[in-house]
Amino acid sequence: MRGFEFLGCVGVFLWISVWGSGFQESPPAQVDPSQLALVLKAGREYCARLERAALDFVCQEKVTEKIDLSRDSMEGTVKNAPSIYATDRLSFRTPLGGKRDNAYLYDYQFIRREGKVEEKRVLLEKNGKKASAKTPPPQMEAFNFADVLLAPIRLLDERFEEFYSYRLVGREKVGEVEVWVLEVAPRLTGGLRYMGGKVWLKVDDSSVLRVEWDPTTFGHYEDIQQRAEIYKARPEVRSYTEFGIEKNGLRFPSVDLTEEAYRGSNGKVFVRARTSVVFEDYKFFTVETETVFKKSSS
Repeated sequence: MRGFEFLGCVGVFLWISVWGSGFQESPPAQVDPSQLALVLKAGREYCARLERAALDFVCQEKVTEKIDLSRDSMEGTVKNAPSIYATDRLSFRTPLGGKRDNAYLYDYQFIRREGKVEEKRVLLEKNGKKASAKTPPPQMEAFNFADVLLAPIRLLDERFEEFYSYRLVGREKVGEVEVWVLEVAPRLTGGLRYMGGKVWLKVDDSSVLRVEWDPTTFGHYEDIQQRAEIYKARPEVRSYTEFGIEKNGLRFPSVDLTEEAYRGSNGKVFVRARTSVVFEDYKFFTVETETVFKKSSS
């Protein structure tokens, strides 16, 4: 499950990709409806490898957070109920007012062996200043990020199949890469939330390149709609994760961005909240997928 919460609902986008550089993927080609089962099967096999893999790596997380609640002082601003999710991206919430721009640099370590996971995140810098051992870890005000690496499993794993419907949008090219585009829609709404969105899978190995989350499947999205009415604007909320780092057939996150914005009748966009996380400087010590060896009889 992803670890994000909207303001009232994982900045500077540094990673250059075919998406981030403004490249538009080609229109999807028509596909045979029976192809959906094959794509799902391959995607689930990839997720199984990702979930079983023995992993040991470190990387740096560059987090930028923008908050602008200046418009919330106007009469009639939506007052959100407290989120019932303490560390989950599934729900919107509202922090203190005002404007803030924060930047954090973390050293992140992930180790998984024999199913046991160890994670360690150390704050190195806060707003350009070196953090000491006594510096308390900041609480993200816009979106709390966690579990980005394993996010595709939540959408594709067959354990969650009954909670989703799937549609194969088509096959297309992103740059020089052939991909399948899969639409994942939750069957359930209300108190128990399952996120939906689109998933881009490489044709040759079914690894997940990108997840474009559907924010309307997040909790309290009705608050966004109410706020848009007050602002006399339409909501333009976006949330996506890109997996631009590859090692031994597995893909690791490179960028995660979530933004709550509104476009007015004059065409101008007001960004109320944005959190961008750039993952870089990976150092891999272990990336081993499960392999079964059979002894041959002599």
